[in-house]
Amino acid sequence: MKVAANVTKNWLQRQQVRLQNIKVWQRGRKVGSDLLEIKEWSAKPKSAKQRKRQIGMVRVRNLFRRGTKKDYEHSGSFLEAIGPVLLLAQFFALMPVCGILSKTASKVYFSWKSVRTCYAMLVIFCLGPASLCTIAFAFRERFNFDTVEAIVFYVSIFLIAMAFFQLARKWPALMVKWESIESKLPPLKTEMQRAALAHRIKMITLVATMCSMVEHLLSMLGIIYYVNACPTMPGHPIRSFLYTNWSQYFYFFDYTDWAGIFGKVLNVISTFAWNFNDIFVMAVSVALSARFRQLNEHMLRVAKRPTSEKFWIENRINYRNLCKLCEATDDTISLITLLCFSNNLFFICGKILKSLQKKPSFSHTMYFWFSLGFLLMRTLMLSLYSAEINDESKRPLVVFRSVPSVSWCRELKRFSEEVTTDVVALSGMKFFHLTRGLVLTVAGSIVTYELVLLQFNKEGKVNDCYEG
Repeated sequence: MKVAANVTKNWLQRQQVRLQNIKVWQRGRKVGSDLLEIKEWSAKPKSAKQRKRQIGMVRVRNLFRRGTKKDYEHSGSFLEAIGPVLLLAQFFALMPVCGILSKTASKVYFSWKSVRTCYAMLVIFCLGPASLCTIAFAFRERFNFDTVEAIVFYVSIFLIAMAFFQLARKWPALMVKWESIESKLPPLKTEMQRAALAHRIKMITLVATMCSMVEHLLSMLGIIYYVNACPTMPGHPIRSFLYTNWSQYFYFFDYTDWAGIFGKVLNVISTFAWNFNDIFVMAVSVALSARFRQLNEHMLRVAKRPTSEKFWIENRINYRNLCKLCEATDDTISLITLLCFSNNLFFICGKILKSLQKKPSFSHTMYFWFSLGFLLMRTLMLSLYSAEINDESKRPLVVFRSVPSVSWCRELKRFSEEVTTDVVALSGMKFFHLTRGLVLTVAGSIVTYELVLLQFNKEGKVNDCYEG
């Protein structure tokens, strides 16, 4: 009996110690946040270096903690929805902004001393010489449509990287403006409504990124065909692949394995940046149209009932704030939008022109048609998502038609005149506005340019390596 009592006593002591450890762990959590607070582990004051190490340990421990209910709740804000997308972009040296996963815009900031900024600047400094090598190679070796495509690709990637770097400096102030205007809108009531924006942006990013990966893998198959058919370094297929992948650079410099690997990494970063340009514009367009839709649905629910003039004053102010938000966003990303549509238009024309040429292998044929289909679908979806902003900004006119005559007032008339006359849409440096009519305009431009290019097209087949 005495032995059994000692065993029971020891077991109770172990359980008490375990319970104390759990309480200490839970005490370190910050209320209302997914991060752990840093508790004082020692009564002695700590130095700045020790404090920084302690913060790092807490952040690492936070990554592996068990998820809670708050981790799966959504606030419905644009900052929350775009955060994972920008985190993905930072792996490829775009949008070097700190605090993108924060819950509030006040914690988002740009720092010249951060690792993200140094990484982005390093890639920009590498893309500049790569663009110059491509231009010099085109003029010294051979100048044709293929080399022009390479010039446009690398120069546009360099401009896109520069545009996103400039955007990163303006992004914290823009997010503060977004958060301020979103807080004044009618609140989203259900969890499904708050999660809808984040889910939609994640699906757009996932589908576009997966298609981009497939396209890049198919392009690598085309390079492998040439590596097997006419290797630049017989007996070394990997080196031949790396050499062919960045041949414009090795035209001026001697080949090294490290340079070949670096060229491939730069090519992967460039390919992602080229596709992320469209993803980002689509995400911003979806978010702006969702905010206009949120206001429109609120007005539609109340419009059929008797309303006061004060109600329409509040909603007109919210509508005007959304118009100002759209204008501020457009001023910030208009260069990115212009690069996005100009690139798509150029490469669509180029690929349709090449559709008349015979391909040297099945891998080239598969890559070409998948790339053309993906590019057409991406441009179409970009145009439609962007046009949603203008469509939703005109939707209050439908709401006004359902207002009873007894509720009609002077403020409502003023509201309807603003909706009718204002053009609310993103633009490409004010050269064009992204409306639904832009789809037909782009299609007409493609047909026009294609007819002109066909008159100068004399090649019936893509040159094979056997043909010189």
